[in-house]
Parts: sequence; structure tokens; C-alpha cells
Amino acid sequence: MMLSQPSRFYDTTQLEIDRRNIVSKYQHKGFYFAHVDIQPERFSDDSSEVTLMISIVEGRQSVIGQIHLQGNAAIETSRILDGLSTRVGETLDPQMLEQDLQTLIGQYERIGYPFAKVEVADISLQEDSSQQLLRIQLNIDEGGRVTINEVRVQGNKETRDNVIIREARIAFAELYNEDHVAKISQRLRRLNIFSSVQEPELYVNAQGGGLLLTVEEGNTNTFDGVIGYVPGSSSIENGFVTGMVNVMLRNLFGTARKLDVRWQRDDRHSQDIGIAYLEPWVFDIPVNVSGIFFQRQQDTIYVRRIVGVKTDVMFSDVLSLGGSLNQENIIPSSTIAAQTVSNSRTMTAGLDVHYDSRDDIVSPTSGVNYRTDYQIGSKKIFGTPVGATYAQSTVQKIGLDAEAYVEPFERQVVAFGVHGRQITSDNIEVSDRYRFGGTNTLRGYRENQFLGSRIAWTNTEYRFLLARRSFFFGFFDTGYYFLPADDQHNISSTQNFTYGYGIGMRVSTTLGNIGVSIALGEGDTFGQAKLHFGLMSEF
Repeated sequence: MMLSQPSRFYDTTQLEIDRRNIVSKYQHKGFYFAHVDIQPERFSDDSSEVTLMISIVEGRQSVIGQIHLQGNAAIETSRILDGLSTRVGETLDPQMLEQDLQTLIGQYERIGYPFAKVEVADISLQEDSSQQLLRIQLNIDEGGRVTINEVRVQGNKETRDNVIIREARIAFAELYNEDHVAKISQRLRRLNIFSSVQEPELYVNAQGGGLLLTVEEGNTNTFDGVIGYVPGSSSIENGFVTGMVNVMLRNLFGTARKLDVRWQRDDRHSQDIGIAYLEPWVFDIPVNVSGIFFQRQQDTIYVRRIVGVKTDVMFSDVLSLGGSLNQENIIPSSTIAAQTVSNSRTMTAGLDVHYDSRDDIVSPTSGVNYRTDYQIGSKKIFGTPVGATYAQSTVQKIGLDAEAYVEPFERQVVAFGVHGRQITSDNIEVSDRYRFGGTNTLRGYRENQFLGSRIAWTNTEYRFLLARRSFFFGFFDTGYYFLPADDQHNISSTQNFTYGYGIGMRVSTTLGNIGVSIALGEGDTFGQAKLHFGLMSEF
């Protein structure tokens, strides 16, 4: 226990610190009247060395003989004593007793007593024939019981008060519960429409109590676009426009309704158009309904069009269960001589489970985001490529997304994600396969570079936080895809595994949270690095 050791300098100040440490250890073991004295016993002839004498009088060990409570009415004495880690017959640990007091205050706060106070009024000694017993007196001031009958909002300019109160999930005439109130700030931050949310403030009025919610609205409407022009390769070939435009409205009319419109063009003949809309809290119950429209023009081969509707039932802040209906049409191009994909329509119904405990959607430092979905339906063929004889078939789709965030050191975050997709059917055409690669999946490769009926990828990032929603990071991504055999073209099944790595940065701006990364794929030189640019958003 001592820093004063042989061959070290004689320091009277350090000796006093050592003495107090020894006394503290004895008191921790219940010897509250232990006495320790450290004095020099003998100096050498030249005074270069000193011999120390440590005298210890331990005294008798004291244990807790009685814990007396005064002032409690809302919680029974026996219930309080059962919940304490400090118990009769054991030695007194002051730190443990302090934790017990905080735990007891928390119990009162959860049953509507936010102003409860608990203090140690007295610790006295009772002599016994065999040992010394301690009597601990705890005084409890329960304060008044508070019922929440009012919620006020300030700081909002666009978002309606009733939307904020609804998302806070505090029912009127509800007893004050510290655990429920503590979750309000996180609930509001997860809407991703406020730049800051303060902790709720409790106040007392003539009718009972109320909560004051203070928010500061951020930029809920974002526009993100990158436009480029690729000139023609010859005098007879015209150039074309390429790029990406994303318009997101996350708080339509101040009601937390969301609208997302996206356009992306990969090359001369391929482009995406997508529209998604979400209606929150339908009929003022925790049910969200959303609809999507998506269309992809794939080269000059086909058009893929998806229309879908989805309903999510929110069972809690972190758990929801959803059901969906989707119709997917594949329309072969009429401009090519030979049809290579079927003219088909696929109808599917599905279920998904979503668990999200992240502390922040844009830049989480802890929590898990997990989603899994299953869809089943049928694919009906209206027209087939020459030489193919496809019949109607059953289609099954499975998707998995799991992300975890850990903060090993202050302002440093490890983010890991694993994702997978699989389609199962007797007839899997090129139009049915999944595409991945690029900014949001496997960095270091072109957008939608890879194709497969079964795909998977992982993303690992080590982040250094620059601000609440801005960070610099290094990353390592892996990807896998499987292509089934194609009997029509005499192609056997193939699969491949690859990876990408690099560095990047995300910065919170008035336009949104913008990310830029420089990535290298497997075998790439620095001159072949890809520059990925994107807007981070959650629908």
C-alpha cells in the first residue's frame, strides 16, 4: 500500500500519504478506529539511511447492526432494505452506501416523485459484548408526487408542437417517470430534423407538473447534386449528361412527413429514378405508411419498374414490425433485335423486423441497427427470349442488414456493418439479380459494378470525431457475389470475393451530411483510386 519503499528517498510528506492510505484500507474493512503511526526509528551514522517503525492498533471490527429509515410512505421499508446493497451484518462501504442512495432516489423518480431526497442523518456506534455495531439513520424526504398534465415546446419554427409532443410519447395525466423522460431527447434527435435537442426540464404548476422541451431546428430539406458531361468519342456520336441528383424533404409542412426524389445516371444508356414518401403516425397511432416508385433503365436491354407500399408498426422506440406489397415489372427493350430477358411481372408480399438502438442516426457512437426482411411471391412471364421456355415460378427474397457502433476511446468510434441479399427462384434472369458496388456498399469500385443472385458485403470504419456529426475515418470493405448457371447461354455458376479500402470524411453542412472518400479496389494502384461522393440520409 506504500510508495515509501527501501532504496527510495525519505519523504515525510509521502509517509503521511502512505499512513492515510493504510488507515483508509482498514476502515474499508470495518476497522473504523484503527490507528497507524509511521516514525523514523533509527538513522545511520552518516544520516544517509533511516529505519522506519510502523505502529498499528487495529481496534475492533465494526459491522452494521441496524439500518433505520424515516420519512418513507410511498415505498415500504422492507422493500427499500431489500433493494440496498448495504446490509446488516456486513461492514460499511461508504461508496456502496452512496450508490444505494442514488438507486433509491431513482426508484422514487420512476413512481412519480422527482423531488425525492435521501440523506445519511447519522452513523452511531453501539457497543456489543463481542463486536462494535453501527446504526445507520437514513432520512427520506419524498417531496410531492407529480403528474404530467402539460408539455410545452420552444425553439421550433417549422415543426408543429403536436408533432414534437407526439414523438416524445408522453401521455397526459401520466405519473412522472425519470426513465421515460430521459429517453425524450434521443427520440427527438432520431427524427433527424433538429440540429440540437436539450434535456427536458420539469416544472410545477397549480395542476401538477409539466415538461419543457427545447429544440433547435436544423436544415430538414436537402438538395445534393453532381452533374457531369461526357463528350462523344467521335464526330458522329453525341455526348451525354451523367451524374446524380437527390432531393430530400424530411419535414413536409412541419409534420415529419418525408419525401425523397432521386435521379442517377451511370452511363449513356443506364439511369435510375426513384420516389419515396412516408406518412407518420396514421390516425395518430404509432403506425407509419410509406410508398415507393423506382425505375431503372439498364443499357438498351430492359426497364425495371417497382411500385410498393409498406406499413410499419412501432412497438417501442427501438423495435418495429413491417409488412409490404410490391409489384415489379420487367419491360424488354423494343429497340434491340433479340430479346434477352423476359417480359414479366413479379408480385411479392413480405415482412420485416427492424431494431434500432443507435444514439444518433447520422453519427452514432453506440447502439445497434438491425433489419431483416423476407418476401415471397410469384413471377408471371408474358414473353420470353428466343429459345427460352420459362413457366410461372415462385420467388423468394431475403435481406439482412446489421450495424454495430462502439466507442473504445473518447471521440473515436468503431463502426461495423454486414449486409446480405438473396433471391431464390427456378427462373433467375439478369433483371432479377442484385447490383452493388460504389459509395454505399463496396467502395473502391464503380457504382453497381457487381451483379449476383446472392450478394454480401461488410463495411468496417474507424472514425475520429471532429464534431457531433462530422468525422474523419479509415475503412476496409469486403464484397461477395454469386451468379447462378445460365443454361440458355451455356454459362456455369460463378462466385467471387473482393475488397476495397481507403480514407474518407463526413462533414455536417447546411446542405446536409456530405461524405467524400478515396478508395482503392483489389489490386488497384493509387492512380486507379475511386473518388466517392454522397449525401448521408435516412428515410
